[in-house]
Amino acid sequence: MMRILPVLFFATLLLNTEADVPLNKGKVVGKIAIPENVPLLKRGSNQKYCEEEPASARKKQIDLENHPNRHVVVSFHPTDFTPELSPTPRAIMNQMEKTFVPKVLPITKGSTVEFLNSDTEVHNIFSMTPRATFNIGRRQPGKSVPQLIEKVGVVDLKCDIHCGMNASILSLDTPYFTKANASGNYEVDGLPDGNYRVQVYHFSLGVIEDNITIKGGGVFTKNLALVKP
Repeated sequence: MMRILPVLFFATLLLNTEADVPLNKGKVVGKIAIPENVPLLKRGSNQKYCEEEPASARKKQIDLENHPNRHVVVSFHPTDFTPELSPTPRAIMNQMEKTFVPKVLPITKGSTVEFLNSDTEVHNIFSMTPRATFNIGRRQPGKSVPQLIEKVGVVDLKCDIHCGMNASILSLDTPYFTKANASGNYEVDGLPDGNYRVQVYHFSLGVIEDNITIKGGGVFTKNLALVKP
């Protein structure tokens, strides 16, 4: 009898653990209404004072694809449980044509970002963001430098050589996130049942938040609208 008790205890513990994990998984789809002609800069940026030569055709194409409206991040943050986080694979912040690409890089907290210089000239990347202050130094073309990001929230990036270069890393405490497409549509799958804080981040317009409850699996709709400051 004494030899059976540990087995029964372990089985009971296992059942209790499984009961705490939401079994149903849902999907959220929606559309983010994004204003046209949004400001390309955050308040306080000095980019308008930078002297730049006329943009090349490649630079214009990069700027079009890198517009803040094409890098809107939608994330779902559970309030009933703490999700397991894994480092974001292939988290790369590139530099091309004196531009950070992408404009916004979403990652999970604790990920390592590779800062890559794919330009034809020397670049630097630094951040003065509280709790995420670093300076990786000036790098020749083709050089890559890893940087661990442990802060949750926005990490602002700049180059000390070219004052017009800026971008953001959005470090998240949830694995449930995606970027909206060029039309503002998005979908996030695999959400366990529960209550969530929904966050939408735009480089120039900041953050808006709302709430949603996922219950019983299925597909849920959540539409949100960004507004100009």
